[in-house]
Amino acid sequence: QWRFTDAEVGAVLDHLMRYAIRHAEIGFLRAPADATSAVNGCPTNFLRQLADTHPQMRLVAMLNPADPDWRAAIDGRLDILSMVRLTCTTEVLDHALQIADAIHQILCPPAVSINLISISSYRHDEIANLVQRVDRSSAVDYLYFADSRGALAPREVGPLIDLARRHCHQSLGFHAHDTRGNAIENSRVAFDHGCELVDVSLDGFGLAGGNTPFAGLLAAAGLADDAVEIHTQAFCARELSLRHAPGDDRALYRALANRNLDPIWAKDLTDLYPDRLTGLLEALPRRTYKTLDSAQAALGATAAEIAAGSPAVSEPHRRCA
Repeated sequence: QWRFTDAEVGAVLDHLMRYAIRHAEIGFLRAPADATSAVNGCPTNFLRQLADTHPQMRLVAMLNPADPDWRAAIDGRLDILSMVRLTCTTEVLDHALQIADAIHQILCPPAVSINLISISSYRHDEIANLVQRVDRSSAVDYLYFADSRGALAPREVGPLIDLARRHCHQSLGFHAHDTRGNAIENSRVAFDHGCELVDVSLDGFGLAGGNTPFAGLLAAAGLADDAVEIHTQAFCARELSLRHAPGDDRALYRALANRNLDPIWAKDLTDLYPDRLTGLLEALPRRTYKTLDSAQAALGATAAEIAAGSPAVSEPHRRCA
């Protein structure tokens, strides 16, 4: 909910530095009038304070390319940051590339990352087109794939990264969600296929099924023992107000991700089918659903087939990246 206190942010950075983590995403850059908290706005004085108290930490922030006040959001802050991450769908990619050009006009600019979100909602040919558009930019340093739904299986990640490597010159990054329980393995596969950066969060906190757990990935990669997970969980319980989503919610998020539906659609789809959603999801074909409307239409068609006495049969798992 973007409600970290200044003290919590400082404590998180201290904890990360204990384990030699040197990049930390602080929050969203917003114009002063639009900021709702320190991390959902990242005002200059807040970033400057963090840079002064944690000089060895490289501070990262996100920027929404669709924000009409993006110039005010970055004003006076770029010299404090090591990277700005532009979260993109295909609709805003061209504008994001223009913003990247503007950022690179300043003296000693931060690195710029284009983060393609909900990457499982695109076919491989669509991804190739997006990647080629990014490749033409000299102002973009990193191309990130975000499995925002947590829908990808490990076997899908390698071909996805290989595709990007064939079509772009930028360094690559990967952002996983753990909705189906694949975040650690997906991140490891991405790293093995050439991603220079992979995202983690403390104790796996994050939207829907959460993100790649920091301690879990270190342990899986043989970079730390199990004590790191124990220490991190204790730190989170002691220092942070964050809590994981309830088990029932996580089960629904997983069922949605299994069909490549976005967990953020959970409430809308539950309201539409309060007593039938789970059964409909079991029969729904797994496809590259891009919008809530497309998901609702597919569920409606599935419900109609079942009502007509010809139950839909779930398609075999297909590559949805």
